[in-house]
Amino acid sequence: MKETYYWVPWFKELSKKVAEYADGGQREFLEKARQINWDDEGKVIQQIEDHQKYFDPFSFLYTVASKNTPKSGTIVYGSISDIFELSDSIENEIVEYFIHNRATFPTPLAQRLLFWDKNHLDKRNPDVLWRLLKCAVEGLNKIDSKDFSDALEIKGVGVRNLSQTLSLINATEFLSTDDSLVSLNLEIFSRVPTTDPQVRKFQLNTYKDILNSIRDIFPNCELYEIGLFAYELFSDKTNLFRDNVSKYFQVSTNVINEGTDEWETFLENDYVYTGGEYSALFKAGRGSIVVVRNGEYNLYGIGVVSNNEYLESGVWDDNKKIHVIWVNKQECEIAERLRIRTGFTHAFESTLTKIKTVESYRRTIEQLEKINPQPCFRCESQSPTPRNQILYGPPGTGKTWHTVNLSLAVIHGVNVDDIDDEDRMDFNDYVFNISEDSPDGKGQIAFTTFHQNYAYEDFVEGIRPTMKGSKVGYERRDGIFKKLAKSAEDNPTKRYVLIIDEINRGNIAKIFGELITLIEDSKRLGEPDVKEVLLPYSQHSFGVPPNLFIIGTMNTADRSIQILDTALRRRFNFVEMMPEPSHEKMSTDIEGISCEKILKSMNRRIIGLLDRERQIGHTYFFGITTIEQLADVFQNRIIPLLQEYFFDDWSKIRAVLGKNAFVREDVISDPSLVEYRDSEIKFYERLPANDEKWNDPQQYEKIYQN
Repeated sequence: MKETYYWVPWFKELSKKVAEYADGGQREFLEKARQINWDDEGKVIQQIEDHQKYFDPFSFLYTVASKNTPKSGTIVYGSISDIFELSDSIENEIVEYFIHNRATFPTPLAQRLLFWDKNHLDKRNPDVLWRLLKCAVEGLNKIDSKDFSDALEIKGVGVRNLSQTLSLINATEFLSTDDSLVSLNLEIFSRVPTTDPQVRKFQLNTYKDILNSIRDIFPNCELYEIGLFAYELFSDKTNLFRDNVSKYFQVSTNVINEGTDEWETFLENDYVYTGGEYSALFKAGRGSIVVVRNGEYNLYGIGVVSNNEYLESGVWDDNKKIHVIWVNKQECEIAERLRIRTGFTHAFESTLTKIKTVESYRRTIEQLEKINPQPCFRCESQSPTPRNQILYGPPGTGKTWHTVNLSLAVIHGVNVDDIDDEDRMDFNDYVFNISEDSPDGKGQIAFTTFHQNYAYEDFVEGIRPTMKGSKVGYERRDGIFKKLAKSAEDNPTKRYVLIIDEINRGNIAKIFGELITLIEDSKRLGEPDVKEVLLPYSQHSFGVPPNLFIIGTMNTADRSIQILDTALRRRFNFVEMMPEPSHEKMSTDIEGISCEKILKSMNRRIIGLLDRERQIGHTYFFGITTIEQLADVFQNRIIPLLQEYFFDDWSKIRAVLGKNAFVREDVISDPSLVEYRDSEIKFYERLPANDEKWNDPQQYEKIYQN
């Protein structure tokens, strides 16, 4: 990205060279202009000959800027570099610029090669333009306000042309107040002055106020960086926010495996990188906003993504980068601690709230939100998650684990795929405090588990005994569902989630009572078919707000989905979660043992002997790195689960295990038992826990080889 700005030093050095001809050297300047290869069959040379008495440095630079195509740029800018004896490094950079980039600097309209209107020669004033050039090279504060006004009086110049050329002369001090700048949606500059009265009002102080406002909103950024940002916004073909809703991400400057703070590298090259693979890298499109930080308290800057190399290939590579345009480069400390993050992750609302406590960051973020009014987080009605859903499947398929990701996705208004392992670290920050009413809405995710004794009084409201001294009293208490619903109703701009683990183990009619109807989408508060009920204990009117989501889990091995309460079935979306033997977190090669093949083989036999609802989930095999750990999982988790499935029918358990040594078949042969049963009696015995065969790879291989 840094080559995008190679034009800045080139035009500045050229302007300095041209300014040397301001005092009596105009004839020599014209001669040099005639020597340039303009690559246009002599059109510019003819203009110079026709208007040599009035040809000025602004018209020259304006004409140079018009030669902005890759072919002409390479020829013309190379020729100018040689004739005006610009440094070799400057010349090489500008040639590289045109080879690799489209023009991103202020350029005139194609039909305009002169800075002023050639039909009003009486209004031209070359002397003031030469004075402006000399002063502009030195900086904004060197400009005389009268010269600025007089330049605008020249017919055909206008605010747009004058500011564009000033920004070419010295891009660190001046910025084009043209149509592209309007795209920044600044209060101080909403349109380009075009009429004579508007232009007359545009004084040097007006221009300075605009630049100061920009520096205030985009602190420590170069004006040419903000100019590029405005240009990208303005251009229809490269609309910066075309590809995605503006999403926020955060990246640490502590690059993985390097152990150093790489902020200076980020700044110098206008990109960010991580040194490690993160799923969020593939979700940041053009226009996404990246907050750069380090540790718990250090903020470094904000960049807007202009090009994400990860999206081009779809694969991670340590050499790939996310290129950005910097819109805030103010390094500061934040008062409220941010959770430590490494790599590249989403920055959700809670993080942004803390970041916005820094005034300069708040100004930048709020301006970005004005520029792109689409919400950074989907509003409630656009949530990609159903309001009521149940995750169901055999044990060990990650249902409860998945509720964390799903609930975080709900409250942030994103897809569940947008939540990664580092985002899960924030879960506790959103846990609802059941011991308080939380009228301020603090805490948005509540968790409860249904069981046979769970009742309406636990869930909604009821009368509970209390001890007042030595006397027993009674008081009404709100349950988790009512408390969470109240907070959701009081804070309609936030989303709330109630996670109900083992939802199928409770008596739904007993727990929900009359509220089972109220959780339907169409019956929620604010909906056309809204329903409210009078609660029996408090006699309060109660309805379920639309921003309260319910996520349940159901173990199909515990209670089949076929006998689930019909009322619950009609009001929930059901998402099946089955074993995934090829899951990325499955342990693969443990002394040659394939856990994937073990799981596939056992589940195939369980389906044949029982049904598909009582398979073994893939999470049983997560995090296993040694055969000793694998033995522990089989001894203490898998075999006890099989005992439950088959009611201690060890012959079937042995079959599921591929008749390996973990369950041993033996025979009792005793003539004294003949009168009671056959003299030979088969029985099964589990392998003792200290037997060395638990650590024998061949016994595990037998499970999928038999």
